[in-house]
Amino acid sequence: MVRLRIHQLMQARHISAYALSKGTNLSYPSAYRLSRAGGVFGRMHAETLDALCGFFNLQPGRLIEWVPKGEG
Repeated sequence: MVRLRIHQLMQARHISAYALSKGTNLSYPSAYRLSRAGGVFGRMHAETLDALCGFFNLQPGRLIEWVPKGEG
């Protein structure tokens, strides 16, 4: 399973979902969904991934992680 690491990044940097929304130009509900603990998401557009990479100043691989089935 692929999971987002946005929640951990936001905690480490003391960023709220509102700040994520404003910094990425995502709607607040979208930013909130992406920032939930657990990192589960359905699909993500390339533009959203680009906005997140720009906001956090990270490569895409730092935003996601792969967890083998049965370990998560």
